[in-house]
Amino acid sequence: MSLAEQLVEMGFHQNQIDSAIKTGKSANLEQAIDWITTHENEIAAGTASGSEPVLNLSSSGNTTTATTTEAQSEVNSLKCDECGKLLKDADTATAHALRTNHSSFSECTEAIKPLTAEEKEEMKKKLQERIVARRKEQQIADEKNAIEMEKKRISDAKSLLEIKQKREEDEMKKIAEANRREKLETQLAKQRAIEQIEADKRARRERAAAEKSGGTVEDVPAPKPQHVVTPQPTRQYDECNLQVRLPDGSTVRQIFKAADRFEKVMEWVREKQQSRPFILVQNYPKKDFSENDNHKSLTELGLVPSGSLMVKELAHFQT
Repeated sequence: MSLAEQLVEMGFHQNQIDSAIKTGKSANLEQAIDWITTHENEIAAGTASGSEPVLNLSSSGNTTTATTTEAQSEVNSLKCDECGKLLKDADTATAHALRTNHSSFSECTEAIKPLTAEEKEEMKKKLQERIVARRKEQQIADEKNAIEMEKKRISDAKSLLEIKQKREEDEMKKIAEANRREKLETQLAKQRAIEQIEADKRARRERAAAEKSGGTVEDVPAPKPQHVVTPQPTRQYDECNLQVRLPDGSTVRQIFKAADRFEKVMEWVREKQQSRPFILVQNYPKKDFSENDNHKSLTELGLVPSGSLMVKELAHFQT
């Protein structure tokens, strides 16, 4: 429905609608209503001079009677044959037909009475109430939309944080699993080397006992060679890639030398933390680092080539 049709439906006259749209340059319903209510006196003056029938009165009585009769026979409005409503002109009738689907109209000599001052004031009051109600509805809709947008933003931020934490936990588990696997392989290699040394000692003792008893060395059966898998040489790392999660959920990273002492890590975290006392803990394998670990190197503490720690704040100062 166009702006003119909406104003017609609300009961405005065509000259009021034309003034609001053409003179007032109104682009929407609220602007048009504001223009009409603001320039009501100007529009009313135009209505009085243009819409009411004009009687040319003179001193001659016959002329006055003829003029009055001619004015009464003129078409002053259109009437809807289906509902009986008086319509000012063809444009108003067209808008009425579009709104009600009525299609039968006839010309009528009855003029549409202009609104009284009380009627205009009542219409103005109703329009103002309607404007206030519409603005309130729009405000409520905007507030509701803002709340929904904020909920969505919080939900998205929470999802991103959970994804980030999950990724960091997976990374920490991978690093811990790699360290565990490397330590296990080193232990197995040491065990195989010890078993080989014991087998060689046992073979030498058996040879010495055979020589002492007068037998030949060849008579002593040589120990069956045990298949020893040569362990892969352990890679030597010169650096430690350390990841530390702070209490606020953020993560900081720093590369240290493998020979650096743990106290250097504590000093670096203390600069990042800048709050109450804390200790560093390791989730996997579970370990709480204490002051006794400060003089140990990162290699000795098993944090090379990489490690993941968390800051645990202390509730009270320890004395």
